[in-house]
Amino acid sequence: MSNLKLANERPTDAEIRDRRLKLAEAGVVFVLVLGVCIFLGIYFARQPIDEPIAVNAPLDVPPAAYISPLPADPAPATTSGGTEPAGVVASEISAASGHTPDVREILPNVALYATYASAEQTYFAGRYQEAADMIAVYCERHPANAWGHYMRGLSLWKAGQNEAARQALTAALALQPDHLKSLVNLARVELALAAPDAALAAIEQALDIAPQHVDALRVLGRTYHQLQHPDQAAVAYVRALRLQPDDPWTLNNLALISIEQEQFAAALGPLARAAELAPTVAVIRNNLGTVLERTGHWAQAREQYLLAAELGSGRAEDSYARLEAVVVPPEEMIVDLAAVAAAWTVPAGADDQGLFDRAVAAVAPEAAPADHEH
Repeated sequence: MSNLKLANERPTDAEIRDRRLKLAEAGVVFVLVLGVCIFLGIYFARQPIDEPIAVNAPLDVPPAAYISPLPADPAPATTSGGTEPAGVVASEISAASGHTPDVREILPNVALYATYASAEQTYFAGRYQEAADMIAVYCERHPANAWGHYMRGLSLWKAGQNEAARQALTAALALQPDHLKSLVNLARVELALAAPDAALAAIEQALDIAPQHVDALRVLGRTYHQLQHPDQAAVAYVRALRLQPDDPWTLNNLALISIEQEQFAAALGPLARAAELAPTVAVIRNNLGTVLERTGHWAQAREQYLLAAELGSGRAEDSYARLEAVVVPPEEMIVDLAAVAAAWTVPAGADDQGLFDRAVAAVAPEAAPADHEH
């Protein structure tokens, strides 16, 4: 009984200090837990939501962070001797090194989750089918977003699925009929499907919206080219060059018209300029080799074929092997390609057809005899 305390007995000083210490410790723990909760709340509140367009935002323009330039437009296919079809051009942006595996190669059973940004990054890494699959998931979640359908159409086109690309781009235009990039790329897809009349309808609608759109004018030229209207194609290319004189693909495509018409000397200027602007494009180097060969400059033609072959052109490799057997006369004239490129310009003013006629006649060294055997 001596160790029991009565209810009305006062606690000792030691007990009071012990109680105060425990209360202080509990207070410190509470403050720490509260501080952690506040920190986590602020941290997660500040994380960005990875969506290209807010719920109530307009659907005509994506956030600036997601807008990317269109890929380089391929040159039209050609049957001219020595030229090379360029229906598919490698993306300007490719995977940093070697093969970058599809996520499903590593985790085949994982659910595919996609945002516009992640699909676009996959597209620019050159993994077009994966990008198309990713953006399809995005389109299911955002069916009213024209940009999602546009990105899916672009990815499918680059993956070689032209009919599916047509459907995706048509879906984008059903949501937003004046979606310029969808119109331009729908015209490209229609050309890939050998439907130039449909391409013409799409590209004319694009030019009604943006009459000075260089890509649209280049595609207009390709469309007239496929429709077998070379003069109208040339006028479209000249209109594009007035706006952007240093576009190598437009220069190449304009030269192709001259090559097909066997006006090889007229193609020399624009091709020399295009080769300066895009020195690592095999198609342009091969076409320049063709023009040099057909104008009797065999040594320089061999040089261009060799460069094109080293860049991956099988046709240029065959042409180089064929010209190896040619004995070049010591008096053969050497063309100053840099001077020819500098001299070729698109004149300002005058009507389009007159402009093209002067462009064709701007550079005209003597061509090799037609019956000369190489």
